[in-house]
Amino acid sequence: MLNTDYIHNLCSLEGRNAIVTGGNQGIGRAIACSLAKLGARVTIVGRNSQTLAEALSLLEGDHHEAYTLDVSNREEVDSFFQTYQKQHESLDIFINNAAYSVHATLDETSKKDIDGLLDTNLKGALSCLQHAAGMMKVQKKGSIMVITSVNGMNPHPTQAMYSVTKFALEGAVKALASSLGPYNIRVNSCAPGAIDTPINAQAFSRPGFVEEFNKKVSLRRIGSIEEIGDAIALLVGDAFRYMTGSTVVIDGGLMLKQVP
Repeated sequence: MLNTDYIHNLCSLEGRNAIVTGGNQGIGRAIACSLAKLGARVTIVGRNSQTLAEALSLLEGDHHEAYTLDVSNREEVDSFFQTYQKQHESLDIFINNAAYSVHATLDETSKKDIDGLLDTNLKGALSCLQHAAGMMKVQKKGSIMVITSVNGMNPHPTQAMYSVTKFALEGAVKALASSLGPYNIRVNSCAPGAIDTPINAQAFSRPGFVEEFNKKVSLRRIGSIEEIGDAIALLVGDAFRYMTGSTVVIDGGLMLKQVP
């Protein structure tokens, strides 16, 4: 007989406070929705106030919040975390998701794009991770999940600088997991494959692209944001309480060799 109480207790995030960067759209929004469904009190941050409001309205339950925040601006990041810490007793879950991509080979990427990708995807992430880690060290508990990419394991030549930032974040996850373990803080990463998100919308809209791309994926389809969100919501909870410093690849088998 299925022990539903055990499953509920194992998966429940009731009473836990969570922050999701880039929670206003795409994978970040889906993660926020999944966390809320499991009972977490979710704070989403992002650059666009309109999409933030739309995302906030989708979250089940009460006591959720949204803040306009550009993670590439260190002063804004410092101010946000100071405000958050004053208003909340704890930070139990931190999801680093905010990122964007530029389609160009490394030699063709402009200085402006290099700086922009580094400022948001890497430096912004590191700033947020430092604050989250600081709060969790005081309370001696917490779960951090960094959204990277399969491109951070096997770089895409025309998303070169994006891949570089994701490679760097994979290193940051390992470093943080090692240093924060003694404080009972878990740090892991999730590397999604091809997911139907705004960041991929331009490529996916090209005639015939999706049909051809699906042939490269073992499951023969592009993933949905909900499939990533649900997995993350479980990974940050107690079911995976002994996992840290790990990368979970959710790509439908994109990185596997395919049958001819």
